[in-house]
Amino acid sequence: MGYQPQKLEKLFDKWAEKHAKKISAEEPYGLKHEPPYGKFVRDGIVNPDKWAIQEPKICFVMPEPGGYADIEQYPEGHDLAAQWNEQGCFTKLMFKFSVWVQAVYDSFFDPVPYVKKSIMDQKDDLIRAIAIVNVKKSDGQKIPKLGIVKNFAREDATELRKEIELINPDVILCCGVFKYLVGNPPEDAKTKRKRDFVFYKDEIVKGSKLAYKWGDKLVMDFWHPAQAYYPMIMNNVHYYTVREFCRSGIASLGPFEWAEL
Repeated sequence: MGYQPQKLEKLFDKWAEKHAKKISAEEPYGLKHEPPYGKFVRDGIVNPDKWAIQEPKICFVMPEPGGYADIEQYPEGHDLAAQWNEQGCFTKLMFKFSVWVQAVYDSFFDPVPYVKKSIMDQKDDLIRAIAIVNVKKSDGQKIPKLGIVKNFAREDATELRKEIELINPDVILCCGVFKYLVGNPPEDAKTKRKRDFVFYKDEIVKGSKLAYKWGDKLVMDFWHPAQAYYPMIMNNVHYYTVREFCRSGIASLGPFEWAEL
């Protein structure tokens, strides 16, 4: 299934309507909120043209879009993918994203040293060639409340699964949210229309540490890029860590049709 932007927009429209109804109720998802609700944050593929020619295609799955809770600044919601496409790599954290992207690309080829200047020169293109999926698409805080993110992962599992299918990435980097996306399938899957989890355990294959395979896609259970395992300035450490975890996953779960190790 290739990228289908019209279907993705229709999904977002229905998703925003669902949130508008849910969020007007008393403490939905364990979060107090006053109606009206108008801050649904769209994401998805950053630049469809660059996405179309990029191999492998990488999708980041994040807890929530931080910094978009201001209803005065974003009264009708926000389009995160459009902002990233327009501005490219515009923060230190986004440069770390570009380092991760390059590390994943390089994981499919013979090891090369980290060269900061090379990534700096192409950081905007690296950002524009990815997709981003936020589990919780509303009221983005700078520091996610993971208990609430977990609730959204369960409540919106059907929509999240559909979004990922429509984006159709080759590599899925789950950044601090993998444990909320995976669970046991329902006892009677044929009669249950609403999903409990994005991925059911019986449809993913475990590889090396942090690595899984879902169909023909590599899924990595990573940490959030902003977590303090390594300081922001140590992007070289991030590069080698991400690259080698991905290389290990490819070796244990490959070969993949869209790239060769």
